[in-house]
Amino acid sequence: MKRYAYYVIGLLILLGLGAYWYTNNQQEQAPRAMTVLEHVGDECELIAEKAAIALPEALPFQKLEKLARKSRVLQTCMNDRGYIENPAWVKYARPIAAKQAEAQHISMDEAYETLRRSQLKTFYAPANTPLYWIPAKP
Repeated sequence: MKRYAYYVIGLLILLGLGAYWYTNNQQEQAPRAMTVLEHVGDECELIAEKAAIALPEALPFQKLEKLARKSRVLQTCMNDRGYIENPAWVKYARPIAAKQAEAQHISMDEAYETLRRSQLKTFYAPANTPLYWIPAKP
């Protein structure tokens, strides 16, 4: 009877070790390849960061100036590399900006610009939303 118990315990230990090895040695999914848009966007984002790095941001208006510089440089860089603002994104964003403007008691232009600046740095396709950037010449 003891011998049988040792076999069962040994078998359970082997099964446990096998299960542990199997779960820890599963191959991870290969990272997806970056699209051309993501690659260009990363380059332009780095350029925009470098363009605004020396600007002070001690006062609130200086923070806004730094954010505006980053946005402008990013926009220019993307345009120079053949990407433009997606008209479908503009149609998608207008109603969202209108709701945000009403909820936050700000102007429609301010709400739209805030939304636009947040989407400037999106270089992958989120679910059910159009991309901000599209190639200028399809």
